[in-house]
Amino acid sequence: MKKTTAFFLTVGVLAMIIGGIGSITFFRRAEHSMTEVKKEQYTIKNKQAIKEVHLNLSGNADYIKVYSDNSNKIKLNTKNYLSSSLKGSLSVKEESDKLTATIKTSQTKKEQDFIQFNVFDRGTSTSVVIPENTEKLVISGDASGNVDLSDLTIENLTIKMTNADLSFGNLNAKEATIHSDYGSISIYGEAKIEKSTFSTKSGDVRVSDFTSSNWSVLSRDGDITLERTKGNVSIESTNGDIYTTDIKGEATVKSVNGDFELYGTEIPKKLAVELKQGDIQIYPDEILYNTAITAETHMGDCSIFGKNRTSYKQGKESNSMNLKTKYGDITIDGPSEYEDD
Repeated sequence: MKKTTAFFLTVGVLAMIIGGIGSITFFRRAEHSMTEVKKEQYTIKNKQAIKEVHLNLSGNADYIKVYSDNSNKIKLNTKNYLSSSLKGSLSVKEESDKLTATIKTSQTKKEQDFIQFNVFDRGTSTSVVIPENTEKLVISGDASGNVDLSDLTIENLTIKMTNADLSFGNLNAKEATIHSDYGSISIYGEAKIEKSTFSTKSGDVRVSDFTSSNWSVLSRDGDITLERTKGNVSIESTNGDIYTTDIKGEATVKSVNGDFELYGTEIPKKLAVELKQGDIQIYPDEILYNTAITAETHMGDCSIFGKNRTSYKQGKESNSMNLKTKYGDITIDGPSEYEDD
């Protein structure tokens, strides 16, 4: 009886293993049959002389990824899955020390008369590859999807887009100026830039795990969120709230219509906030030693560590907060296991 049971258990396990292998093989073959990959490339005539690359991006592709490799080519790769059709074109003009690549995309949704297996459908993707010895990269155009730059090291980066959302991961540069008129900007993955500016006319800006000696963030109509950043930063917003967590360095904040919030264990050594209409809320996770605070509001309440007051001093005053709002409340609260001077 035991031998019979063991035999059937063995057969069952083998059937499961064979079935699993078969399923994986079927899935890969099915996915491959429903995927269309197209590649275009341009071979640079004088790779050593070309130090500046301009990318002009247009079209409605959902996603465009820009990265570099060790080659003497400009590459355009497009990938289609089941439900969409994506076409791309690449044209290149090469000058003495500059190269301009014009990339156009056109994406349409396919109508399907059969049952859709969405497990095989991963949308579309476009990738643009530039030589890794590029010193200056300029990206412009009216592409309407998301443009992503990841794992890129470059001396100078300039981006000016009309509609695209911009995202950056593990980006290293000496100087960067990044702008989108009507798209959002997202920085993630321990990016490091010596000097940088991020700006939008109508879009949110989110910066996480970022280091820059001197940098600025500007948004006319959109929220600004900073998390775990290092360096001296200038933040300006016309219509939008500003959220900050663990900001190390110095910070200057100006806003016409919107609130300002600061949280975390890392607090700017020097913080200056000036709002016309909005509340200021600061909630440090740790005791504020050696800090001087001044608060001023024309129409609103000031509360510093549970007391109605407009100033506060503790210790040597090597850190400072200068907080002003014309129409709004100012609130500072946090650990209180100490007595202020």
